[in-house]
Parts: sequence; C-alpha cells; structure tokens
Amino acid sequence: MDRLTRLGPIRSAIVLFVLGLSTALAQPPVWFLPVLWIAYPLAFHLILNRAGWAGAWLMIWAFWWGKITGGMYWLGWIVGVDLATYWWVTPFAVLGLPGFLALVQSPLWLAVWWLVRRLRAGTLAALLLFAGAAMIAEGFRGWVFTGLPWGPLGTVWGFHALTLQLAAWIGVFGLTALTTLSSGAPLLILRDRRWRDGLAVTLAPLVLLLGFGMWRLGAVQDQAATPTDTVVRLVQPGTNSLIRVPEAERRQRVADLVRLSFPEAAEGGASAADVAIWSESSIQFFIDFYPEELAWLTDQLPDGAQIIAGGLGASPPEGPEPPQPTNTAYFITDASIQARHDKAHLVPFGEFLPWFVSWIPIPAFSAGSFWQGEGLSTWQLGDLPAVSPLICYEMIFPGAVIRRDGPRPAWMVNISNDGWYGDTSGPRQHFIFARFRAVEEGLPMVRVGGTGISGVIDAAGRVQARIPYDSAEVVDVSLPQALPLTPYGRAARLIFWLVAAGFVLSGLAVESIMRRK
Repeated sequence: MDRLTRLGPIRSAIVLFVLGLSTALAQPPVWFLPVLWIAYPLAFHLILNRAGWAGAWLMIWAFWWGKITGGMYWLGWIVGVDLATYWWVTPFAVLGLPGFLALVQSPLWLAVWWLVRRLRAGTLAALLLFAGAAMIAEGFRGWVFTGLPWGPLGTVWGFHALTLQLAAWIGVFGLTALTTLSSGAPLLILRDRRWRDGLAVTLAPLVLLLGFGMWRLGAVQDQAATPTDTVVRLVQPGTNSLIRVPEAERRQRVADLVRLSFPEAAEGGASAADVAIWSESSIQFFIDFYPEELAWLTDQLPDGAQIIAGGLGASPPEGPEPPQPTNTAYFITDASIQARHDKAHLVPFGEFLPWFVSWIPIPAFSAGSFWQGEGLSTWQLGDLPAVSPLICYEMIFPGAVIRRDGPRPAWMVNISNDGWYGDTSGPRQHFIFARFRAVEEGLPMVRVGGTGISGVIDAAGRVQARIPYDSAEVVDVSLPQALPLTPYGRAARLIFWLVAAGFVLSGLAVESIMRRK
C-alpha cells in the first residue's frame, strides 16, 4: 500500500483509471458489487495521500474517466453500423467522450480533497463529503450540455425490486451517495485501523436499503401487481430500425410489422390487445408530411387498430425552412394520427452537435441533426389510460420523465432502438434504468425496442414481462396499476438537494464534533 502512495502522478493516474474501470463490473449485466468495496477505498486512499492539487486532480479525473469508460464502452459498437464511414469515431466514443464527462465531474471531488486537507478532516468526514459530491457531480452530468446521466453509481442496485424501493424517496442519485459512503467505508480500516467504525459505516447504508425495501415492497406489491383492463401488445421484430433501409423496402417493413402486430386480422377477428407498440424509428417515411404515406399506412391497419410507433416527423410550420426531421412518437389509429410527441431530449453528437463543437465540420453526424421537440407530453386518448411517451434517451433522466403541469399519467411508454450497440451491456443497462424510473414515479413502464430489450415493469420495479435481446416476439400484457405519487415524483429536485446537502453538512458536522473531542 505504501508503495502505491509513492507512485508518481502519471502512474498513480493509471492505477486510478484501472480502479475506476473495474467498477463497471458492478453494473448490469455482471452485478459483481464486491468490486466497489475494493476500488473506492483504494481510490480515496491514493487521492487523499496526494499532496499537490495538480496530481490530485489528475488522479480524480482518471478515476472518473475509467468509471465512465467501463460503463459506456459499448458506444464503440456504433462503428459497426458503417465501419467505412464511422471508423474515426471509435477513439472519441470509447475514450474521448468519457474523458470529457469526467472533466465535468472531477472538480467537485477536487474541492473535497482541498477542503479535507485544509481542515485536516478525519476519514469519516471525508467519506461523507465525497459521497455528497459524487451525488452532485452525477446530477450535474445529467444537466450540463443537455445532459448525459448514463449509469450513475446508484444503478448497481437495479438487479432486484427489493433494493430499488428507496429510489421512490431519494432517487437513483441518492442511492449513489449511499453507495459511495458504504463502498468507501473500508477506508476507515485502511487508514485509521478503526475496524468497528469501518464495518458500521459499511453496513448501515445497506441495512437502510434492504430494510426500507422490505417495508415498502410489502406495502405496495399487491396494488402494483394488480392488472388494469388495458392490454398492451409489445411488438419486437428483432430488427435494427435505425439502420436506414432502401426507400423501396420501407413500406414492406411497415407491412411486415402490421402482420406481426395483428395476426387476428388474417382470420377476420379483432385484436385481443387495446394498443400495439412499435419501436423507435419503425416508420421510416414522413407520414405527417406526405398525406399519401399516411393514407397508405392507415389502410394497412385493421379496423379498430391502435398503435404507438416511432417514426420520422417534420418540424412544425413555425419551425425552420425547409422543414427539419424530428424523432417522433405517434399514436395512430386506422383513421388518422391522433397524437405525436417530438423528442425533446436529443442525444449529443448522435442527434445534434452541441454548440461548443458545432464549428467542427463533421458531415457524418451533422447531416443527421434533428429538430428539438418542445418538451414532455401526456397523451389522453380514447379509452386508453393517460400515458407519458418517451423516446429512447428521454427515459434516462431521473425526475424528468413526466409532465408536472397537468394530469398525472397512469403509465409510461418508452420506445427505443438499442441495435446500434449490439449485444453488449448497453441494452441491458437501458432496461435497468426503466426499472428505476418506474419506482421513482410510482408508475408502470412499458418498453419496446426493435432488437430489445422489451418488457413491462410494474410501479414497484418488478418485471412482469420481458422479451430478450435480439429475439422476435409479440407479447400481450395487462397494464399494471399505478401507485400513488411518490415523494421523489412529487419533489425530485428538492429531494436531490436536500439529500446532497445532508451528506455534505453531516461531513462538516462530524469534523466539528471530532475537533471538540
């Protein structure tokens, strides 16, 4: 251990990068959580023993860089879609973007390092401050430059409904703070030889997590599992709908989806489901811009059919000239388009170029820029319960998945396509994030992707139906009941700052108490 602390800044940064990288093993689909109780105490020990601020910042940045890289390595699979065009993207996607995001998060831990050294704070105070700062840093990453809050540390608890329940009160970022504190607590043993305190601080957050989970799950599981009268049909064709197909084949793709979605129509029967759900970009022509395309589509649908589908839209009349494409979710019947939602939270670099790099000529990406929608939507249509439509990436933002200025929806639907990322951890992580949103909001989540993972998650975070990745299946599921509005759903932003402040102030209070002894 002493040998590690004597390493130079560069070698120390390499060690910190590897430690950060190893934490990806705790994320889905591996779920090897013990690695956290090795990586975090070692990282904190090395950071706190670094004397110079430049070396400390380098180590902090390297740890965050490794952590984000391990959790988002699958971005490199984008290249496989068109290797000849996108080969140059690989280093940026795999290492460059995580390195930039680490720059966003590292200053808060550097501030903690400075404060701890200035106050000569004890280990427990330092751990509490690091935990609060980790929570704030992850929240900030979900906001800056439109945000990319993929894979916060708290998602390591998404493997079971029991460990999800605390998210209904403090959200996934609150779980990040608890996890940072618990996993870093062996530092009390490593630095101070305080075995009893180290075990207590390690176990206390875990006892809280499990105890609260048992209580809440027991209180809500019956209501959450009760089905409604609404039957949703998940249609997963097993195809990557984001790969552009020749124009001559686009109608055939949709016709195939119609036959897959409504097999009863071949025998003259009515659909057993109230609504069929297709993935993001499943309709690759402008049905709202060309009346003949819409007429063709509605003619394909059987009488009484209703679908929620992703497609290409066009910016509204008050938008730019010529009209720009939108990534759009539609509610369509056999007669017309009943509602649309234009994706408002666009993916940086994938769907638009952020302003700070817009001057760089990147034709492969800039050519695919989308017009930004106005915000979240709530659809109240026919005999279907009110629903919040979310397109792919829009689902990963805690506390920002339903509109707060109108009637509360009864469920959420997330149409996506993760085929870009292949059979990696990316689609599995995306599905886990859906479980967190369901618990945070107290609402069931229906998720459909072209290649998966599709499924239905009840308001307590339990998976009621699941279609594996890369399989072609159609599944009917009765929509589960919604739960009462959760504390986090009611005041997500306020709770975020209260929890973060609680950790920071607790750290300062502990230090003050220890000084008086």
